[in-house]
Amino acid sequence: MAPTVKRLLVVAGETSGDLHAANLVAALHRQHPEVTAFGVAGERMRAAGVEALAGVEELSVMGLAEVVRQLPRLVRLAHRVRRQALARRPDAAVLVDAPDFNLPLARHLHRAGVPVVVYISPQLWAWRAGRVRRLRRDVDQVLSILPFEVEFFSRRGVAVEYVGHPLVDELYQLVAAPPPRQDRTVALLPGSRWQEVVALLPEMLAAADALRQEDRSLRVALLVAPGLEVPRVRGLLGDAEEWVDLVVHDRHAHLAAASAALVASGTATLECALLNVPMVVAYRLHPLTYAMARRLVRLPHVSLVNLVAGHSVVPELLQQACTWQALAAAAGRLFSDDGESQRRELQAVRDRLGPPGASERAAAAVARVLGLPAAASPS
Repeated sequence: MAPTVKRLLVVAGETSGDLHAANLVAALHRQHPEVTAFGVAGERMRAAGVEALAGVEELSVMGLAEVVRQLPRLVRLAHRVRRQALARRPDAAVLVDAPDFNLPLARHLHRAGVPVVVYISPQLWAWRAGRVRRLRRDVDQVLSILPFEVEFFSRRGVAVEYVGHPLVDELYQLVAAPPPRQDRTVALLPGSRWQEVVALLPEMLAAADALRQEDRSLRVALLVAPGLEVPRVRGLLGDAEEWVDLVVHDRHAHLAAASAALVASGTATLECALLNVPMVVAYRLHPLTYAMARRLVRLPHVSLVNLVAGHSVVPELLQQACTWQALAAAAGRLFSDDGESQRRELQAVRDRLGPPGASERAAAAVARVLGLPAAASPS
């Protein structure tokens, strides 16, 4: 007798969510090929077999001011996804990050009797902790990828399971067998959203150019995040196009070979940590968004590396402090003993992120919510 087909709604809101959701779906298909998936999908999710009701890029908006401008379009998108999702009556839903879109959707799904799993939970430990009540009410299971989240959610009555960070899976081969490190190479990672790139790349380029003036042997690699339009990124280079290597493919291999990185705050900081690349973290928000964030966020650090470590491991240059002069000075120190010292600290971050197998463990948890029998135990 053929197994009963299970329908899974999967919604991701940005490039990194698309990658992690795709890996989860692929792992779930290995365990239970009878599961079909549809939802808000990017290129990676589509390749993993997810039917797209809408594209991840339609949700990828950062910052309060930017969201306000896009609000009518986002509201229309939310209504469309909700209507189509409920019409298909999924057996369960996996909502990946994007809390402003996904938490209202979770409420409608819960009311319709659809079990809801949140994968890569909203960062309620950073701000808007009052939304924990909505998680407790509307979400059946939170699958956490950061070790310090478990205590936060469990103390507040939210069903939470730590599955490990999927980047450990993604980068396992490079971590186990890294390429030869290129001496005096700096990687630029200005973010996965266009607004981030526009805000950060000019300062990063100016910093890299200042370093080049001191050492003409310095190589500069600009790593273009998946989902960004390469011609638009190239259009920001100007004269720097003559000395910047634009990297679109094999990004992680190029990053692993770099001797230092200038990186936007976000998941990319963990990529650097896992690949043992010392870094300077940079970030800029719209002034209105930053003013609101300062009132709401109560954290000693903004980068995930420092949050996982529990103390300051990497320098963070934010807002007015994020100038090309400051970036150049901080990056220059990474080519000396500061870089080696930071590498030793990054080992502890890697240890705290745990072993590979996150996607398999997350898929097994989703299978349980779907009522499917246990497959072979994930590693």
